[in-house]
Amino acid sequence: MSGSSLRRATGNWVVGDQFWDREVELALFMERLEEGAHLLLTAPRRIGKTSLMKEAARRMEGRFLCLYVDLQKAESASDAIVELSLAARQYKPAWDRVLSVFQHALRDTVEAVKIKDLSITLRGGLTADNWRSKGDDIFQALAEQDLPVVVFFDEVAILVNRLLRGSDYVITSQRREEVDAFLSWLRANSIRHQGKVRLVVTGSIGLEPLVRQAGLSATLNTFTPFHLAPWERRVAGDCLKALSNGYGLVLRQDVIDAMLARLGVCIPHHVQMFFDHVYEHVRLTGAAEASVQLVGEVYQQSMLGIRGHVELSHMEERLTMVLGPKLDLLALDLLTEAAVTGALTTDAARILAFGHFAEDWASPLRDVLGILEHDGYFSKRHDTYSFASPLLKDWWRARFQFAYVPAAERKV
Repeated sequence: MSGSSLRRATGNWVVGDQFWDREVELALFMERLEEGAHLLLTAPRRIGKTSLMKEAARRMEGRFLCLYVDLQKAESASDAIVELSLAARQYKPAWDRVLSVFQHALRDTVEAVKIKDLSITLRGGLTADNWRSKGDDIFQALAEQDLPVVVFFDEVAILVNRLLRGSDYVITSQRREEVDAFLSWLRANSIRHQGKVRLVVTGSIGLEPLVRQAGLSATLNTFTPFHLAPWERRVAGDCLKALSNGYGLVLRQDVIDAMLARLGVCIPHHVQMFFDHVYEHVRLTGAAEASVQLVGEVYQQSMLGIRGHVELSHMEERLTMVLGPKLDLLALDLLTEAAVTGALTTDAARILAFGHFAEDWASPLRDVLGILEHDGYFSKRHDTYSFASPLLKDWWRARFQFAYVPAAERKV
């Protein structure tokens, strides 16, 4: 890629000329799908999971029917089946077969029904007693298509989290049974239609820690893990060079090195966000080119400032959504301890957990640390946790350090 069409700021996902590098990962990903594997795609936020799926779908067009199913707003298994059904609309033979599953629920012609109304209509044809059978019929309809089918299920973990914890964030036996029913239904269809339908399951929060807490890890044993790592430093540097060439901004190698050193972990979105801030600062100030000093100023003022807050605060919001108010307070303490002191030791973690849960601290601490490590907040070395991303560490420290008392200074 020449970089002439590469953009300094992107939305939620990119394809085609905007899809930078990842050729090896993409080739392996498509190879797995072509072999018939079901995949559990894992990665920290903003790594590019959705872009990988969208680009794979674009390149496999004509050989596979690729359905992208976003479960971000789904609140039940029935919602997931409706979203799966609607994803088939782009392929008429598949859509006609899916509609036949809901024939009794459709009073008007499909062409006369808006997408929102159609969702409501399809949902009306599902009940607590029939969603599995209707879902099985839809998978059967997909399996009977002339081309093999790939279903990309995005944000499965968000749906599972809603089912498992509810609005009060309490895992009950009934909620566990609902999650078991949904994931077992996916697993059963992945086995039943092996070779005709491939499933890819992913999300912006980790699915594995959730099912582990519920004791349902076996429901994922038909899925092969596929981990998408951050960019290597070389790739991130090449991206910055391509962006600088495309936008006519002089970025010397020492400036690129300074930007990558600040980021530490080269998350694609953060690389482009940093370039965007540097480019804008150079334009606004009329500077001839970017400098190492300017990189430091932009990092402090923009990446760690209010504008950076909009992007990075989403990491904080995700924790609240996943953990609920009680565990979220513990997670905030653990992260702030690591940001302020440089690392979270075993003793500090125990002190903080005891402060929140007294004698019952062990299980909550284990659950929270598991999620923080799995979802890319922490990396672990020996018995010590530290931030995986220096950018996130600096942002977290700037946001929370002033009101924080380190564990070593607390009375237990």
